[in-house]
Amino acid sequence: MYILAHVMAGVIIGIVLAVLLGDRRVVAFAALGAMIPDLIDKPLGHIVLAGTINYGRIYFHGLTILFLVVIAGILLYHYRRRIGLLAAAAGMASHQILDGMWHNPVVWYWPFLGPIPGYHYPEGYLREAILRQLSQPSEWIFLLLIIGLFAVLYRQELKALINRLRDPTLRRAVIAVLVVAVLAAGWQFLV
Repeated sequence: MYILAHVMAGVIIGIVLAVLLGDRRVVAFAALGAMIPDLIDKPLGHIVLAGTINYGRIYFHGLTILFLVVIAGILLYHYRRRIGLLAAAAGMASHQILDGMWHNPVVWYWPFLGPIPGYHYPEGYLREAILRQLSQPSEWIFLLLIIGLFAVLYRQELKALINRLRDPTLRRAVIAVLVVAVLAAGWQFLV
């Protein structure tokens, strides 16, 4: 499944939690949690472990890491009354469900059913996957929905950020960072 579809599921879970808990900050945590498995496992599996595992659904797509995050979230809530990590765990769980990880029990129950098997993907697979993601109309629709929902949920914070960007020095710094990020992303596609 594509990343923004996962994020949208996290946003929906976060909105439900925000209504139940009366804290809209959990929306961002749930959305982040829904992205974390791909943000960590894809680069780790396809770049760092390309010579061995070469698979984008490894550790953070499994129940072991999810269980550890849930335990840490429970402890954090118990001692600090912070619900963010539990909301992120809910997002991570939605990611695993949407990916249908039960179809790959060796990865989902890792390390209890043995090591994660190695896979073979053709050269340039990750680049092609990113291009496929960028060309999906549904991902652009999800992006617009997510931006709209966050704008509604966090409008006061957005207004404060816009007011801070009126400072010319800060505005130039933000523009410079965005230009460097766009150039770096474009460079990856050219290489």
